[in-house]
Amino acid sequence: MPTSNASPSRGRVLAVDDSYVMRELVTLSLEAAGYSVEAVASGDAALVAAAREEFDAFILDVDMPGMDGLAVGRALRKDPRTRSSMIAMHTSLDEADVRTGFDGYNAYLRKPFDARRLGECVDRMLRDRRLRARDD
Repeated sequence: MPTSNASPSRGRVLAVDDSYVMRELVTLSLEAAGYSVEAVASGDAALVAAAREEFDAFILDVDMPGMDGLAVGRALRKDPRTRSSMIAMHTSLDEADVRTGFDGYNAYLRKPFDARRLGECVDRMLRDRRLRARDD
């Protein structure tokens, strides 16, 4: 079930992971850091959510049944609405394996879960996004 925080936030994040526990950990950690988070369980649900509303960043689990995070990332980069969104790959795979399947991400987060590192990663990605927008 999607989770959302309606209060003013530092940015809107879509977390995508087939693990309920991981979705909850990511959601609670980012909401505690001031972000508004929606969480979905599949790649297909991620693309539906991205078509419905704008997100500043995506946290994508790589290894999911059906459409995996690599395919979601490629689809997000092809879509003009999401092409400039920030994408973090969250996985236990080596970064070289991730980069072979999709090299258009902005950050790599190694599992197991680390709330501090996740918050720092999203902070950095959104700061970079604001700087790019200002320079354009």
